Amino acid sequence: MIQALLFKEWIKTRRVVTLIGIIFVALIIYTLINTGQQFRIGGAVQIWSTVILKDMPILPGFAQWIPLLAGLLLGISQFVPEMHDKRLKLTLHLPMLETKIMSVLLFFGIGILLFIFLLSYLILSFSFSFYYPLEIIKAMIWSNLPYLLAGIFGYLFAAWISLEPVWRQRIGYTLASIGFLSFLFIRSVSGAYVPFMPYLVVLIILCFFFPFYSMYRFKDGAQ
Repeated sequence: MIQALLFKEWIKTRRVVTLIGIIFVALIIYTLINTGQQFRIGGAVQIWSTVILKDMPILPGFAQWIPLLAGLLLGISQFVPEMHDKRLKLTLHLPMLETKIMSVLLFFGIGILLFIFLLSYLILSFSFSFYYPLEIIKAMIWSNLPYLLAGIFGYLFAAWISLEPVWRQRIGYTLASIGFLSFLFIRSVSGAYVPFMPYLVVLIILCFFFPFYSMYRFKDGAQ
C-alpha cells in the first residue's frame, strides 16, 4: 500500500520534480561558468582575497532563493490537488492509519528535496574544489545551510496551508510562515547561523506535524 501511495504521489508531482531538477542543473551550470570567468579575469589570489577578507559569497545571490522556491513548488503541486473536489477524503480512506498516510506523503516530498539539495551541493562542492581551498568550500556549505532548511520549511508550510480548509486560517498561516522564513534570509557574516542549527532542526521536526493539524480540521469538516 505504501508503494502504491508513493507511486500516486510521483505521478502527481513528476513534472514539478523535473522542473525543480532543471532549475538546479541550470543553477550549477551558471555558477560554474560564472566562477570560471571570475578566475580568468581576476585571478585566484584576487578572488580568494575578496572571498576571505570581504566575505563575498561564492554562489550567485539568487541561489539562496532556489531551495525555498523548490519547496513551495513541490508542496503546492502535491497538496493543492488533494483539496480539489476534496480528493483528500479518498486518500484518507485507504486501509492505513491517517497519520501513517500523511507521514508517507510528507516524507515523499522531504526525501525528494533532500536528494536534490544534497546532490546539487555535492556537485558544486566537487567542482569548487578545483578553484577554492577546502576551508572556503566548508564555509560556503555552512552559509547556505539555512537556505536549504528554508526549502524544507517552505515545503511543510505549503502543505500546512494547502490542506487548511478555511481561507481565513490560510491567510493567518501564510503571514506566520512569511514572518518565520524571513528570519532565515537575514544577511549576516558566514557561519552566523551555525549556533542556531540544532534549534532549526528541532523546529523542522515540530513543523512536520503542522499539516496533520490541517488534515484533522479538514476531516472534521471545519468551515
